[in-house]
Amino acid sequence: MKNPRIVIKAAAIGALVTLAAFASPGAGMPALDVALPSDEYSSDSTSQDWVVVQSDNICGLKKARQLSNPGKVDFQSLFDSTDEAKKMKRDGIDESSPEGSQLKAAAFESIRKASVTVMNDRSLCSVWKKISNKKGTAITDVTESVRALL
Repeated sequence: MKNPRIVIKAAAIGALVTLAAFASPGAGMPALDVALPSDEYSSDSTSQDWVVVQSDNICGLKKARQLSNPGKVDFQSLFDSTDEAKKMKRDGIDESSPEGSQLKAAAFESIRKASVTVMNDRSLCSVWKKISNKKGTAITDVTESVRALL
């Protein structure tokens, strides 16, 4: 049989956690989300107001709060420049077919590898398909440097 004192303590702790979870920040108890890590899509004072979506990351750092010197590329233009995309267009290969999926993945990998090289050469922290900054900070466009490596 369980010790009744332990059961009562556990119930009391559970009640306090529940109260804290539903208390509004102005009600005298801190909200639980204050202690949780911030979402990488949110803008906070340490993110320098970078506006990103993780799926637009090609290489390098992925979280907005970590960015310091990112670069960007015109991804569609780079994709169209790859040998794989040219083959798909020339041979009429549907990108949703098995061969098209393989060629598309190979094109993405070629762009990623070239982007990593440019990122390291230019001392960038990351390379993105789309990225902006609420403060208007200029973002280095490295499209032509990446294209030269494809």
